[in-house]
Amino acid sequence: MKRGGALAALLGLVTALLAGCGAVPSAAGPRFEVSEEPSGVWEPVHLRLVSLPPGARVTITADALTGGRWTSRAEYSVPSSGIVDLDHDVPVEAPFTGADGMGLFWSLSNAGGAAATSPEQWGGTTVAVDLAATIDGRRVAARRLHRVGLISVAPSTAVSDGEVLGDYFRPAASSPAPRPAVLVFDDTDPGTPTGVLAASTLSAMGYPALMLSTYGAEGRLDVVRTLAGERVVAALTWLRSQPGVDARRIFVFGTSRGAQLALWAAVAHPELVYGAIAPAGTTGLVCPSPVPGPAVTVGGDWVPCLSGNRDPSTAAVLELNRIPGPVVLGCAGQDEQLETACGWMDAAATIRPPHGGDAYVRAPQATHLFYVPPYTPLYLPPPPAAQATEDARVALWSAIARALNVRGP
Repeated sequence: MKRGGALAALLGLVTALLAGCGAVPSAAGPRFEVSEEPSGVWEPVHLRLVSLPPGARVTITADALTGGRWTSRAEYSVPSSGIVDLDHDVPVEAPFTGADGMGLFWSLSNAGGAAATSPEQWGGTTVAVDLAATIDGRRVAARRLHRVGLISVAPSTAVSDGEVLGDYFRPAASSPAPRPAVLVFDDTDPGTPTGVLAASTLSAMGYPALMLSTYGAEGRLDVVRTLAGERVVAALTWLRSQPGVDARRIFVFGTSRGAQLALWAAVAHPELVYGAIAPAGTTGLVCPSPVPGPAVTVGGDWVPCLSGNRDPSTAAVLELNRIPGPVVLGCAGQDEQLETACGWMDAAATIRPPHGGDAYVRAPQATHLFYVPPYTPLYLPPPPAAQATEDARVALWSAIARALNVRGP
């Protein structure tokens, strides 16, 4: 995920403003080395602890203040090189298993055991993370890192233009060439406001994103939960007309209930949509319940949808071969909201085997919210499902980045 000059300059300014706020590593002796400081909350950093005494046991802790105190801890055996590389070394004791360079970040927890549920705290705002290393109870190294929040790098503008209602996230970094853009169906999963988080993350990655208020003002679900297809066409047309947008490479993005809407839009309008990102949902249209009604209407008429159950079938899968560009799907084997999620993805694979930048991410031990951007504890389930869900997030968002980089015709 390369960033442009404007974003790099912004992060450089943050570095200057924050200089002197944390412990400065000494030129000799044990110290933390970090690949980038500050870093964006949407991207990983690479950490090493160097000049340690070989054979020692070192404990590394992370401490963050955001809506309370959050901490994490891992213990490592120091190899003969005297270097502990968090990307490659397996901890002796930690809340995660295996080598995980970002394990200390996503495993942050508070003393009360509450889950992280605030996108503003864990995605929007900049968070300082204090790292410390101790050997035999003595602190030998310390370093403060800053995880730059999305608010400062992915500004948004409210859009109210006819049938188009939502928020537009235009990357702060300029691009010399038109960029792919993404239409995000916002917050179609009740109780987890992830639409803004997804759109702003895509913008931070360099892709303009329009978050469509799918069911009306502020994205509130109405009783019928029906989307008018004309609103989708209007939003796609608006997005294609924006400066810096490559109109030939427009993606749609929907998760959970919104996954089927994204796939429908891509299948119904391949002249407007290049690719689709649709994890954690059905791959066919399912009528909303408990109130009977259509999932999508066109000209006031129902678009056919599966009623009465959520069981996957090849006959119910949308015609995914109509989508000209990449398709990214994903399913969680422990999905508590859609038990048949992987069945729906398997049915889709019979219609469209992965090709040309496609990715089908299967996460057998992950839970429903594996589509949230990685590297924070936001919306993670309790252990042991937390690690599987975080691993799935990394795999999914890596696949999304690859798909958005696929060159169109």
